[in-house]
Amino acid sequence: MRKRISILISVLMILSILVSGCSNSSKNQNTASNSTTKKVTIKLSTWAGAEEAKQLQSIIDKLNASSKDYVIVQNSNPADYDTRITTQLSAGDGGPDLFWVSAQRATQLAAQGALLDITDYLSKSSNKAANVSDYYENALAPFKYQNKIYGLPWAENPVVLYINKDMFDKAKIPYPDGTWNWDKFLSVAQQLTVDANGKHPGEAGFDKNNIKQWGFTLNGWPPVQMFVWQNNGEVITPDFKSSPIDTPEAKKAFEFYSELINSPAVPSQQTIKDQGFDTMFKNQEVAMFMGGAADSLETQVKFNCGVYEVPSGPTGKKVTFGDLYGMAINAKTKNPDAVFKAFIDLTNAIQEWKVVPPLKSEVNVDSLKKLHPDRSTETLDNIVKSMSYAEGFRYFVNYPDWDNIFWNQLMDPIINNKANPDTLIPKVKPQLDNVLKQYSSK
Repeated sequence: MRKRISILISVLMILSILVSGCSNSSKNQNTASNSTTKKVTIKLSTWAGAEEAKQLQSIIDKLNASSKDYVIVQNSNPADYDTRITTQLSAGDGGPDLFWVSAQRATQLAAQGALLDITDYLSKSSNKAANVSDYYENALAPFKYQNKIYGLPWAENPVVLYINKDMFDKAKIPYPDGTWNWDKFLSVAQQLTVDANGKHPGEAGFDKNNIKQWGFTLNGWPPVQMFVWQNNGEVITPDFKSSPIDTPEAKKAFEFYSELINSPAVPSQQTIKDQGFDTMFKNQEVAMFMGGAADSLETQVKFNCGVYEVPSGPTGKKVTFGDLYGMAINAKTKNPDAVFKAFIDLTNAIQEWKVVPPLKSEVNVDSLKKLHPDRSTETLDNIVKSMSYAEGFRYFVNYPDWDNIFWNQLMDPIINNKANPDTLIPKVKPQLDNVLKQYSSK
């Protein structure tokens, strides 16, 4: 009997150990499972094209591998991006957690309550990208609303002048320098324009219908505002109360823009559409091109390409347009803490991706050379100079409405229909002023 009891006890002990072991094993498996599912999945929307999205993904992969808090999933599509992201943000599920946002839309979306206020998050973060005092004020301003911060810029893209040095050398024309103004620029553009018979504009027998090389190209980019600023004009006053496009300074800039568009030194708009804007420069059909510093065209062509400052205005004033790329957090995100960690880490990472980081501490030749060793010292020096006088648009809540009128009623007719700026300006100004009046009255 004792022997049976002893055997029974032994069996029970073995069963107990097995059950305990299974329980611990199950517990360990659950713990492992929890550790692998601990990261929050964060949806990111961008306007990146295929190649850009590929580069961005390599950055994201490194962040995902090192983070214990999140996994960023990229969804990139440049088609109708602003419309698509606005629709997604207003949808019931709230759309992406993180998304790229244009400076033009940021203030409007913040006013609508679509963007998360990150002011306090930034003040508590030790991440380099969270140091708001290091940002250029004109770069940070579009992402502020009512003294709160709703996003951060990750690149500022000043307009620079790309030139085909081989064409300059062949024509025996010195490369651009700090003395170039509008007149000099137009003169050189005409000298670099050649028809099939080797003649230039102004020469007897020049055939404007049979041009093989143009001096410059223009299709609404760069924006006319850059030229207005270069001539001490404005399109929106600092107090947002009027659009002084009818001042002598502004009108002269619009007239110069129109002169460029209609010059034989610039391809027709149809030719540009058919052959591609920057493609014509890359194919050596155009000698000079104004593009963003981040375009890095000199690294993409087989000819000798240089990067210089854009020409100054008639009185020597230096101004260029600084385009901005930003990122924000969806106000409806369900995991704001984890999303902010992803946001600030990604902002910091992609600020080292493009030229130029919107950070004062990074805009010097030595720092940029470390980030972009494939770009020459001369190029980076001219980019740094350009950043010192880059300006952005004066964005406000109703800016998209203002811009829609400015483009459709004024610029599109000038560019595509050869309309006279002096005829259009008196008609368009009251419409622009009315948008500003609506904004000021709120």
